[in-house]
Amino acid sequence: MKKAYYSKRIYKNMLPKVYVDAISHSLLLFNRAKHFAFQTQVVEKRSGKNKLDKSLHLTVKKRFDMNDYYTNSVVQEANALMTSQSELKKMYISTKEEQIKSVKKKIKTTKSRVTTLTKIKRSFIKGKPSFNKTSREQQKGNFFVVHFKKKTDIYYHAYQFEHHYLDIQLKALKNRLGRFS
Repeated sequence: MKKAYYSKRIYKNMLPKVYVDAISHSLLLFNRAKHFAFQTQVVEKRSGKNKLDKSLHLTVKKRFDMNDYYTNSVVQEANALMTSQSELKKMYISTKEEQIKSVKKKIKTTKSRVTTLTKIKRSFIKGKPSFNKTSREQQKGNFFVVHFKKKTDIYYHAYQFEHHYLDIQLKALKNRLGRFS
């Protein structure tokens, strides 16, 4: 049979000021010691040299005048922070690598789209419009058609297609490429 343990919540405004000040001082001292221990470990890790002549536990105990209970907690929390930061660093690196792959893929597709539209534009300049079989832009009789997922645009003559569609698309894609770089 499981037992339920109840606790009574303690509010700071209900305690005498002496106790509140003592708790606040203990928390402040604990956090300062934890910060010192963490920073010491960071400096040692970056330099690769041990700067302390004694162990971290003894250094924190002497510097902040704490007993072994608090000092052990400080050192353990500093170690936990170091471990956490090293794991987070690995996660951040893998996330950035995935983002780089994604951006490279977008750059590649955008460049290929720019190349396709540039070829179409050059064919219009030569006076003989030609299109890729797989591109969304096609010529149907005298009309120029652009197929999208949910709509189809029709341009009635070459000038309209070239200046109202091709030029605008090329400019937008080149701007997108500039933002990627």
